[in-house]
Amino acid sequence: MPPTTRRRLADDRDARRPAAATTEASTMTDDTTRSETEVLIMEATYAALRRHGYADLSVAQIADEFKKSKSLLYYHYDSKDDLIAAFLSFAADQFMADIEAVTAAEEPVATVRTLVDHLLTVESREMRDGQRMIIELRGQAVSEPRFRERFTRVDDRLRERIRSALAAGVERGVFDAEIDPEDTAGMLYAALTGAMVQQHTADGDPTEAVRRMIHRRLDRLVVD
Repeated sequence: MPPTTRRRLADDRDARRPAAATTEASTMTDDTTRSETEVLIMEATYAALRRHGYADLSVAQIADEFKKSKSLLYYHYDSKDDLIAAFLSFAADQFMADIEAVTAAEEPVATVRTLVDHLLTVESREMRDGQRMIIELRGQAVSEPRFRERFTRVDDRLRERIRSALAAGVERGVFDAEIDPEDTAGMLYAALTGAMVQQHTADGDPTEAVRRMIHRRLDRLVVD
């Protein structure tokens, strides 16, 4: 369906909705404030993705996991990729809230070390399945611009979290003043994402080697 046609249909649906439904729909597009309905839809999307994977996934399978009326899901979303795009935004916000929680009270060196360990540590089968699912969806970003935009957004946020910690460390005199926080953050994040992708797409698990390499690099950056 051409985008302009879809927009017109969406406008027509909004015009026919009661005020309460229109308010809920506008809330569901916000990155941080979500209705109970959207949270349940996102949970259903996650459950269906874990069960079926992206390639075999259908809206009907997501609807089967949804705890409310299936018609409500179809009312808000037109396609599988609409649901996945919304899910990626939802997952990114949840993940970044987790990152902020585990690094909020730490000084710059500990912030970077904690973030590295957090990204490379998989503590349960559910975490491993979730990470594998996200890697599979990242592959779809090659041809789906909405997925690419959402992965770019979370990549930028994570890189910025590392960069800001490095910059704060330089300012406080705990990191070598000669480092470029932006370039160093880019290098560290590329190593982290490369390890996570390779862990799920090739034989062998490079995460421990990458973890040791990054911590040794940080050791050299810390001012004695």
